[in-house]
Amino acid sequence: MTRLDDGRDGDEKKIYVDLEQDAIKFDTEDILVSVDIDSIIWTTKTFKLHGTIGIYMTPPLHLKPGISRHNHAYLDLLIPQSQEDAHEPGGRMEWLSIRVKMDSIPHLCIGRISSAASTLNVYIFFPRLKHDDAISGKRVTIIPNEVEDIFWDRVLLPAIGDCADTSWQAYLKQSLNEARYKNKRGPGATAGRGTPKIIPLSNDDFLDVQERMNTRIKDGELELSMFGSSFFVLEGKGIKLITKDGQRGRFQGPEEALLRNLPDLDWHYMMNRNHGELLVDVGISFTPRSSDIPVVGLWRLDALEASFGAGGYNRGQLHHHNTLSRYGALQAEMQRERSQQTHIGFRSAYNLYYEAVRTTNNQVSFALDSDAYKTTSNYMTECFNIERVLAGSKDKTYGVRDEYRTSGKAARLILANILSKADEYLRSDPVLWIPSDLWFGFLARRVREIQRTQLAIVKRHPPNLGILTSILNHMLRCTITTPIIFDPHLRESLALLEYRNVVETAGMFFLQEFDLRSDTCLYDVQQQDDVTVLALMGANTKSQRARTAARLEMSRADVESESEEFPIGRRPSWARLKSAVESSPALIMRPWVWPSILTPTDLHVGRLFVRCTMHLWLMLKDDIFQGLRPFPESLQEAMKCWTITSVTDTLAAVTFEACNVGLQDHTGVTPGRMGPRSKSFATRSSIFFPNPQSPKKTNSQWSSLWTGDGYIAEFHRLLKGMDEDETKNLQDGLTEVFSNLHCLPASSATVWRIKQSAIVFVTNPAFYKIECLGRAGQRDRAPAARRPVNVIKGKRIFTADLMDITPFDALGNRRKQSDRQKRRDLHKRLTKANKHKRIPPPPRLRARPFPLPKQHDTSCDDPMDVDR
Repeated sequence: MTRLDDGRDGDEKKIYVDLEQDAIKFDTEDILVSVDIDSIIWTTKTFKLHGTIGIYMTPPLHLKPGISRHNHAYLDLLIPQSQEDAHEPGGRMEWLSIRVKMDSIPHLCIGRISSAASTLNVYIFFPRLKHDDAISGKRVTIIPNEVEDIFWDRVLLPAIGDCADTSWQAYLKQSLNEARYKNKRGPGATAGRGTPKIIPLSNDDFLDVQERMNTRIKDGELELSMFGSSFFVLEGKGIKLITKDGQRGRFQGPEEALLRNLPDLDWHYMMNRNHGELLVDVGISFTPRSSDIPVVGLWRLDALEASFGAGGYNRGQLHHHNTLSRYGALQAEMQRERSQQTHIGFRSAYNLYYEAVRTTNNQVSFALDSDAYKTTSNYMTECFNIERVLAGSKDKTYGVRDEYRTSGKAARLILANILSKADEYLRSDPVLWIPSDLWFGFLARRVREIQRTQLAIVKRHPPNLGILTSILNHMLRCTITTPIIFDPHLRESLALLEYRNVVETAGMFFLQEFDLRSDTCLYDVQQQDDVTVLALMGANTKSQRARTAARLEMSRADVESESEEFPIGRRPSWARLKSAVESSPALIMRPWVWPSILTPTDLHVGRLFVRCTMHLWLMLKDDIFQGLRPFPESLQEAMKCWTITSVTDTLAAVTFEACNVGLQDHTGVTPGRMGPRSKSFATRSSIFFPNPQSPKKTNSQWSSLWTGDGYIAEFHRLLKGMDEDETKNLQDGLTEVFSNLHCLPASSATVWRIKQSAIVFVTNPAFYKIECLGRAGQRDRAPAARRPVNVIKGKRIFTADLMDITPFDALGNRRKQSDRQKRRDLHKRLTKANKHKRIPPPPRLRARPFPLPKQHDTSCDDPMDVDR
């Protein structure tokens, strides 16, 4: 079977990923071309509109600037003349300008323009506050809270109060402290930390406010001069659905749909470049009309690079989706000289299947490397959630998209000619179309196998576990996004693994030299975690490095014991045996084979063990499985379900423990055994098949198995109809079956025991590749226990599932129905409603209005003749 972590097939040969083998061809007429306007950015000195704008009465709470990332919009800041240039004879009269990114200028969000269609944010920028940090040298874009308070208290709020009518004064705030006091959430809450109150201003009022703001800044001189030269920016995102194809034909095109759905904006004023600069994102989507098979579209990177190069774009940034070499996305800005001619600043081509995993705020959120290092519940939950989302997207069709950031007037020309150009571009076959179930299944399997590899190396705990965790977690993030590499050790590791060469030669990135049986698993990367890596992983640096060095020394000293027959030596210590079983049980245990002694096993034995296996696996929740839930039909299949390989492939989180029974030498002494003596696998049959006289374990995981359709209840019913010899033969047969099992759940008071978020299994010492135990070595301190996750179904859910898989029994079902009906009738009689039900009074004797005539005595009357 091909593995998607190291890129090898069942014969250990390297593979090459070629998605073209599963490509689906579409004609140009079969692809739906959709055009829309996705976002707008308008920069102006004087903000003018048709409708109403809402102004915040207090500074909104924020952790980062409103425009925190580069939005591919630039501004030219004028640098005034110095005193020397102004007074020098024959000096220059012009002013110099510097081109800066919009997000590099400090700014504040002062209001918004809301409608049923979208919400547009209004920012005010302060170029005079632009500076770099004196220590780090990085630009400072977030404005301190004290400076925000000065702007609101001395500029914005007084300007609003000066232009308001007398009837408005009762609703306005005189100062920022008053506004924050009235904005408290409740008693004891910090003032001004609630949702800011908004005051609506019309166009005329806001123009008056802008004029009075400028006047107050000029009058404030040096104290308020930092707010001078300010300008406004209007930003609107996520408006594609109200403009797509003219809102599905309601309007003539995206432009008319935008004007009609956002009537508060003065589009004629905004399109005039004398008043500012309007940038518009024009998007075009390609989606096949495939009703039979849902498909996913992937841009071919060679076609994108050719198209971007012909358009005069810069080199840009390639995004290899899922580390694939030939498919992904491309973003690039246009060359400055050409951009001034075409009015196109930026282009982005990406695949729409990203919408399946895209978060609301478009921020990449994934478990940290430290979570993967410790395999915390956060890491496990994140992996399960990704697989669930990917599995739920197999029935949808996802196309591809191409966006252009242009000026307002250039957008009109593009919208008028984009459909004909799109048809011409589709003829070059720039998109690969493959079935959705194939693509999302491919991603889900990649996530599952990387997670399985991470769990395996955590159990083995090599000396470079932190390095390996960073590499695997990076590969895991690449399945849903294209992450930026910040950690130097990860960048160095990918370079040592020849990331680009592997991607080009294998079609996808794999850990081709990964070997779980070696000491460090990967030879080409750093062989031991340094202090920086261990600190990032949240490990105890000093003790971890000492343990790692001791383990490396021990591995070098035991080279002679690495044989096929005795991988860890003939007489390993108990500590080493436990570590080997926990980290690599398949290495220390012989493979399980069907024992010929069980061939003539009694049918009752096989039937009971098959039902035992089914019921035990049925108790676990679906989230804990990474494979199919076992459903054996014979004794051999049921015993195979309890092998190391089957358990590892079935469960996502599992750990194995060693058993110290039967490991003595020829003298009967076990010198290396430590701790209490474990139960043998033969005696463990009494745990899973207890006698009817055994005390019943109520209020536990066993209780559902003792009653109803549970296999223990069936075992007890079977024993009642047997004599003493038959009972002994049945129990001996079960004992023989348990003696030949590879592993079992570490059951005692509970059926399934959880340790550090993993299900615990105990291994059969009869399969160990050792002769006996040697003297015990130094013991390592046990890791701190973590709260286990709940992987067991509730009692009611398990009972319902148990009834679903139990064959129908007419007599038993009639008996259950009768008992249920009896309980229901008893409940009706005892309910409060029935107890207080109104009972009508007995009928009263009515007095007749007149007395009846007295009846005469008929005892002596003659009998009447009746004709017969």
